[in-house]
Amino acid sequence: MSEQKTVQEQTGETRIDYNALDNTTGGRVIQAAFAGVFTAVPDYVQSTPARVASWAAVTAAFAGTVAAFNAFDEDPRNDLTARVEQTAETGSPVKTWGFIAGGLALFAGGVRLNIAVQKKLAGALRRRGAKRPNTLLGLGTAALVFVGTEANARFTAN
Repeated sequence: MSEQKTVQEQTGETRIDYNALDNTTGGRVIQAAFAGVFTAVPDYVQSTPARVASWAAVTAAFAGTVAAFNAFDEDPRNDLTARVEQTAETGSPVKTWGFIAGGLALFAGGVRLNIAVQKKLAGALRRRGAKRPNTLLGLGTAALVFVGTEANARFTAN
């Protein structure tokens, strides 16, 4: 009986990524669309609490989409008996939570910086006559996200 081989083993590909959200053009379009919608929120939602709720809803929808795409394991070598080995390199819970807290702090700072920069850019676009400046910024953001992820997929494929 012959052992089942993955596509990577058959083609000699060393990169293994079974997530359809980031290794298909459609998946990259979905990611770009979420970035664009997230950026455009201030044009359609006026109050700060409603804006925060809208951003949270877009983020939750994106997280749900990522979770749904990651729920399918397309690697035929994996089965229900696979398990994680315990090694000496396993970190402590304090270290793990420290990294999580640090990551959340960096994320919060990045979001705050993004909001400040976006307000300035939107104000400049509004002064030039744009009716929905955040939507324009969202379209630009979506285009940049798509071009960046598409270029990454094409250049790292070889």
